Amino acid sequence: MPKKDYLEGAINHFKHQEIKIIEVEEWGLTGEDAIYVKPFTLLEKAEIFKGSNDNDLTVLIDVIVKKAETKDGEKMFDLESKIKMKKFVDPDVIGKVATLILGQNENIQTLKKK
Repeated sequence: MPKKDYLEGAINHFKHQEIKIIEVEEWGLTGEDAIYVKPFTLLEKAEIFKGSNDNDLTVLIDVIVKKAETKDGEKMFDLESKIKMKKFVDPDVIGKVATLILGQNENIQTLKKK
C-alpha cells in the first residue's frame, strides 16, 4: 500500500486560492488596470517583514512592490518605484492599498508574529 501524502490537501488548497483584484481610483488603477494579487507564500511574508520594526512604515511599500501584478501576471512596480513611492506618493493611499493586499484578517502586527 502506498504511503499517504498528508501534505497534498494543504498544497491543493493553496493552489486554488483566488487572485484578489484591487482597484485604486487615486492611482488610476481601475478596470483592466487594477492590481492583481496572488496569495502570499510564507517565504514571501518572511522576506517582506525580515528586519522591519513596528515603526517601519516602508514595509507597506514592500508589500505593494512584491505583490502588485497586472492582469497578465507582470510586476507593476520595481525597486525604483519603491524609492519614488517613499518621496512622492500619498502615504494614506499606500496604507490603504497595502492593507487590501494583506487582506482584511491580517495586519502588519499579526504577520510579523507568523
